Amino acid sequence: MKKVIFLLLTATVLWSCQRTDYVIKGTVADAAFEGADVYLQERTDEGFQTLETVVIQNGAFTFKGTGDMHAVRFITISGMEPAIRVPVLLEPGTTTVVFDERPSVSGTRINTLAHELREETHRLSTKARDISAEMTAKMRAGTLTEEINNRARAESAEITERIRSLNYQFVRNNIDNAMGLFVLRGTIGRMTSEQQTELLALTNDEFRADPDIARILKHLEAERNVAIGKRFTDFTLQDPQGNNISLSDIAGQGNYTLVSFWATWCAPCIAILPHMREVYARYKDRGFEIVGVSLDSRHNAWVEGIAEHGITWTQMSDLKGRESPIWGLYAIPGIPHSVLLDGEGTIIARNLRGGDLDRKLAELMP
Repeated sequence: MKKVIFLLLTATVLWSCQRTDYVIKGTVADAAFEGADVYLQERTDEGFQTLETVVIQNGAFTFKGTGDMHAVRFITISGMEPAIRVPVLLEPGTTTVVFDERPSVSGTRINTLAHELREETHRLSTKARDISAEMTAKMRAGTLTEEINNRARAESAEITERIRSLNYQFVRNNIDNAMGLFVLRGTIGRMTSEQQTELLALTNDEFRADPDIARILKHLEAERNVAIGKRFTDFTLQDPQGNNISLSDIAGQGNYTLVSFWATWCAPCIAILPHMREVYARYKDRGFEIVGVSLDSRHNAWVEGIAEHGITWTQMSDLKGRESPIWGLYAIPGIPHSVLLDGEGTIIARNLRGGDLDRKLAELMP
């Protein structure tokens, strides 16, 4: 029995610390870097640490050794400005790195796939920036129509979704290697909550303990707590006169309640206030309430904003601005944001505005 246990432990160690012979061959197009140092580095909590240094000779360099095949290393050249760090997985075989106008990586399977992902992401991101620049130019020239703007927004949204999908698929297919985790760490903030939940469930405890990842996990937990079908999470803040007021003083008391998160410094929040005034006037006597939760940090700005924009519904705030725990409590991705509660205090919709809000309220209070 002891022998069996020893063999099992040995197999586990060999699997978790798999080492392989690797070769990284590089070329540098710019002759100005002849004789410069090239660094093979690892990223630690203290920053990038150099593991090995070689010199560019005849426009080429080589790293060769045995390493952990589950590790991503970074190659950078001394004196190159801006500094470029090329991520490379220590795969078995020969990986080729070319420093040219844009660095390229090929020769081994996962490194090649990761390079293709970076290039396609770069192409799509450039296209999105071009669209944005074109819209800005048209706006300044006074030729930006609503039709052109809507078409550009739709195209930009399609590009964003394509980039998200590409990164999700790469990570999903490579979650068992360090390059997949490297890409996940860099792109997880742009993935949907469903994708984040799925992919993080496939990672180990060490990865999930990273402070940035831990914050995302906390946000996902908050999202689950304020998902459609959940009862609202209560909190107590102050009204403009400094009196304590709880969300439960209004929500769950029989009326439909729109909890609106906003701030006077938020231009999109101010832009939707005229429509909210119309909605409130139309439905306030038919069983509808609005609770405005301000994420301002200055009392005067908040009170003046209420008066300036004719807000007559209940207002509350802790005046902690971007540091308010309300952001995390309600998993607020950005403002304006809202949740709609039924008469019992159950969340029945999130982030409704404009026509979507009109249609929902007309359905609930015909």
